[in-house]
Amino acid sequence: MEYDFAQMRYAFGSCTLDTASRRLTRGEQDVHLSPKAFELLRLLVDARPRVVTKPEIMQVVWPEANVVDANLPVLVGELRAALGDRSSASSIVRTHHTVGYSFIADVRETRSAADRRPADGHVYLLHSGSRKIVLGAGPNSIGRDPDCDVHLTDPSVSKVHARITIDDRGVQITDLQSKNGTTVQGKPVTGPTPLSDGDEIGVGVLKLFFIIDKQFDTTTATL
Repeated sequence: MEYDFAQMRYAFGSCTLDTASRRLTRGEQDVHLSPKAFELLRLLVDARPRVVTKPEIMQVVWPEANVVDANLPVLVGELRAALGDRSSASSIVRTHHTVGYSFIADVRETRSAADRRPADGHVYLLHSGSRKIVLGAGPNSIGRDPDCDVHLTDPSVSKVHARITIDDRGVQITDLQSKNGTTVQGKPVTGPTPLSDGDEIGVGVLKLFFIIDKQFDTTTATL
């Protein structure tokens, strides 16, 4: 079973890169990247601010193929278009002629929930459609802001909509004065409200399900 560690993110400019769920958003919209362009972006972000040479890129992106480096500018062009980065005035991916490329945007990193595992060893999840979002110990923010631990893009969700807290007292959800409200099992959340396994959570018009997995080990997850 695959889990979406949505908290493992890099935010830069109007973009957010989630390397665990292989998701790129720009503003509040999902942006499609080809698998090769995604690998290039992840490589440049991980290596920043170092210049990644063309041979390094070729080895990572095309490890088993005999590909000429003329393909690389095409891939960089795809990446820049996805990020809204103009080559004539690049503020994200810089070209170092004849050498390689570097990632120059300021990046905000968010820790993975896997680094904040609850002491009881359980895995606490939010199911949102096909997504399975792992929650960490302590506070987990929910909202449209890319910096939220649980990033939801629906317009009915406030920028910072609600918070789920996991500590030695249990699991509680609090609405953060959101515009369209938060519910648990159909009842409005007006203060810190306990969550139980299987509870349905309403965030704006979205329906999420809170699940406690006592068997799954996050150390075996594919990140």
